[in-house]
Amino acid sequence: MSFLRQFSFLALPIALISPLAGQQGDRKGHNMTSFVPEDVIPPAPFLKVEDALKSFQLAPGFVIEEVASEPLVDMPCILKFDGDGQMWICELVGYMPDVNGKGENIAQGRIAILTDSDDDGRVDKRSIFLEKLLLPRSLYLLDDGILWANQESLFFQGRDGNKPVGKRVMVDKDYARGGNVEHKANSLVLGLDNWIYNAKSDRRYKRTKDGWVMGKTHFRGQWGIDRDDYGRLFHNSNSTLLVGDYTFPNVVYGNTNSKMKAGIAVRISDNRVWPIRVTPGVNRGYQRNTVSPENYKLINATGASGLTVFRSHGLGKDLYGTAFITEATGHLVKAISYEDGNGKLIGEHTFGEKEFLASTDERFRPVNAYTAPDNSLYILDMYHGIIQHRTYVTSYLRKQILSRGLDKPGSGHGRIYRLRHRDQGRGPAPSLEKLSAIELTRYLNHPNGWWRDTAQRLIVERGNETTRDALEGILQDGKPLARLHALWCLEGLGLLNAGHVARSLKSGDEKFSSSALMAGLSLSEGDKNALLPALAAFKAGREASIYKARLLAETGSSQALDALVTELKLNGGNPLVREAAFTGLKDREAVFLGVNNGRYNDGNLDKWLQEALHRNTRKIKPPTIKGEHLASFQRGEKLYMGRVACIGCHGAEGTGLPNLGPPLDESDWVNGDTKRLAKALLHGLQGPITVSGQRYTPPAAMPGLSMNPTVSDRDIADILTFIRHAWSNRSGKMEESFIKESRETTRKQGGVPYTEKELN
Repeated sequence: MSFLRQFSFLALPIALISPLAGQQGDRKGHNMTSFVPEDVIPPAPFLKVEDALKSFQLAPGFVIEEVASEPLVDMPCILKFDGDGQMWICELVGYMPDVNGKGENIAQGRIAILTDSDDDGRVDKRSIFLEKLLLPRSLYLLDDGILWANQESLFFQGRDGNKPVGKRVMVDKDYARGGNVEHKANSLVLGLDNWIYNAKSDRRYKRTKDGWVMGKTHFRGQWGIDRDDYGRLFHNSNSTLLVGDYTFPNVVYGNTNSKMKAGIAVRISDNRVWPIRVTPGVNRGYQRNTVSPENYKLINATGASGLTVFRSHGLGKDLYGTAFITEATGHLVKAISYEDGNGKLIGEHTFGEKEFLASTDERFRPVNAYTAPDNSLYILDMYHGIIQHRTYVTSYLRKQILSRGLDKPGSGHGRIYRLRHRDQGRGPAPSLEKLSAIELTRYLNHPNGWWRDTAQRLIVERGNETTRDALEGILQDGKPLARLHALWCLEGLGLLNAGHVARSLKSGDEKFSSSALMAGLSLSEGDKNALLPALAAFKAGREASIYKARLLAETGSSQALDALVTELKLNGGNPLVREAAFTGLKDREAVFLGVNNGRYNDGNLDKWLQEALHRNTRKIKPPTIKGEHLASFQRGEKLYMGRVACIGCHGAEGTGLPNLGPPLDESDWVNGDTKRLAKALLHGLQGPITVSGQRYTPPAAMPGLSMNPTVSDRDIADILTFIRHAWSNRSGKMEESFIKESRETTRKQGGVPYTEKELN
């Protein structure tokens, strides 16, 4: 979960600290005395759902209703609707059962099915699909089964209706490897392109006739992920409310022969929040830049959680496409409106300095949001007093939890709420499970995005050659969004051809043309060449030129590359056009340089192409290491991937994770001055920081490891040995004696993070 995690280059280890000792989340030098007067902090009693409903303050014109509460739901964190509207829920039972997290390693989680059998808008039936799961946070429904994950691996479990059948099948053994529960891959959402994406992950999945396929993608988010009508993914991290991708997934991803520079995503709006309750119970609530000294309320998000891009008119037509983000520590749901502006996503707080939904109940813990088939917005409330994981709990927060009894009662509680405009009733319940693929095609035109997405999923799972005519009819004459889904249904069924893409380029719709070009990447080599005359003649706008460049580059013939030169001369000023071209030129770099022959002069693209050629021709073999050097490397790898959880911010390949941590691979900090590196690891580092010429501004300081009693000097030396020799790095071993000496000579620093200026 993304609750209150502080940014770290090398995250702290997971170890249970005795209540009598300092908490693991403590920082030496921090005065953890609360400045919030006790008499202004309201109590936090456990509220029955009917009383909890009275605690909410909503934007004018909206109503909130109970859909389910205990005992029918218990600590819900993920929701998926099946084709008939049943709710499949991941229940995070076992998460922080007390302030020490005791018993968290006991598998108590469940995947439950909630049913509204009399269609009155409230759940009246519960059944268990899977149980005794360890903190499940990922779920995806298929026609004949589900994908789900524990704390390590991703599985497929077959189903016959609401009952599991057959043995579970391993899809990805390392799906959620490394890190703690706040730093695990999660969610699973279907992209418009028929791939399944995750938060806190750089992997995506698709089922083919030959089985499950795993692909790589950009790393995105921390807790929750969704998409808009055009396939762009939206995500966030604990202190960043909303991040949106500029483009379709993977249009500028895939050429590993060089490292590209332009970002594919942007933070949308600022991270201000406006709770209606005094909020001292956040992890750094003793800091005056976390909680306001004027009103004692949270200033910026620290616990941004799951989100949805709302794709229905159930909240009124003006809120279609608005992002709703749950913020568990501020007890609120944020609304952010965004729009395209000159190739960028520009956003603002929809309701100004007020929230769409906020509560005076400290136990209200909204952790996810969904567009529902009944046209309303659904909110999952874990209704759990403790939301911060034990790894990061400070002595300050521990006192806050115990002083208001937030540790009791433990599990056994949870709520699901429906929000709608007061003038909008509930829409009809879906009945899609038994329809044929051809019957489902009419729902590709539904005004609610959930219906369109579900129809597309089921068509791709059930369809065949007989579905072609119906889909081609929609592609030719359907409404814009219906055409978009029909296009990707054809792609998912393997029925897309050059004619479909060529006709789509004549639509005059920039986003539809862009999507058609992206879908064209799946065409056969023959179809790509057949498409080339229409593709070369297509006059692409700012957005479509990105996809045109990618498809021309990937087509790869001399005629296509010649057309690519022309396109770059027209639109190569856009860095995403250059990077899309470079992506498609993987292993064709030398051919393109010959075709270009200096006609398109761009230092950036030329540099990438030359780097790619150099990388392709050199063969680096890792130096032979043995003895204690190898042993230290192996110990460090285990610490990096596991107990110390460096992987949570820097990734398994050391490339860094957006809004979390900078790269370690080919980093001048890692491979350069060892004294500087040791100081940073021992006492921490406050951004901004320049790494190998690129500027990074992390949202919070990296905490040092010197004040953590569970991390020894040998541990630190082993971690540094690993990162200095892993990936492309080829630097030497770090000695325990060197770390010990560094600790002694810098003892006065006392765990206070350095700035870059102080270390340079």
